[in-house]
Amino acid sequence: MIQHQVRGVFTVLDDCSFRVSEFDMLKGSDVHWWGSIGVDFENMTKGFVLSDHKLDTGFRNDSFAVNLRKNVSWDLVKVVSIWDVPTASDFGHVVLGNLGDGSEASEGMMNNGSGNEPTMFENCKKLSRDFRLRWTLRAEDNLIDIGLEAGTAIQDYMAFGWANPESSTPMLGGDVVVTGFTDEGLAFADDYYITRYSECMMTTEGFQGVCPDSFYEPAEADALVNNTELIYAHRKDGGVICSVSADVEFS
Repeated sequence: MIQHQVRGVFTVLDDCSFRVSEFDMLKGSDVHWWGSIGVDFENMTKGFVLSDHKLDTGFRNDSFAVNLRKNVSWDLVKVVSIWDVPTASDFGHVVLGNLGDGSEASEGMMNNGSGNEPTMFENCKKLSRDFRLRWTLRAEDNLIDIGLEAGTAIQDYMAFGWANPESSTPMLGGDVVVTGFTDEGLAFADDYYITRYSECMMTTEGFQGVCPDSFYEPAEADALVNNTELIYAHRKDGGVICSVSADVEFS
């Protein structure tokens, strides 16, 4: 992920078109589908516009086909990128495989070509101007994969959780995952349980406030053990994404 948060699945359809699926991109100023023979900066800057299809708006989980220009063929292209001309910036790219072996298509991720991309999710919700929630429910495994992404300062963190549906006060009795980076640059993801809007403290009634799940005994009915696992974390160009996996129960 980079500043414009480009991600998606890229597929070559035929000799003159390709398709992008689950495509996300924040708006740029003068952005084009771009072809080059290498991913290094020198080759990128010597590249060329692949298509008249415009990328002058933002995209969120969109899928569409793109036609190549009439003077462009795949044998001229090794890398397809999303290129911002004024800043000579690569928003995201995919390296093509061998298209001359008779295969019908070449597939790849717009990030790094991995088939198991930890920043790809089935659903997306914009919670605020700088904060987005993504998730994929894996019911067969009783798991939910969650991605939190935001534009944050170095010492900021991100949090998301579910409120107790029987609570009249938002988030009291809720379980929250908090993610971010330590001062040493190490990523973390920890579960917290909210009983009061205060710092965690020990009282005669046990721990009260916003306390880590690990402070509670597993036998306590109202609190959960830490059931969140950090899968992936990345910070670049002022943007942060953290992916976690958490246990869920289905009734």
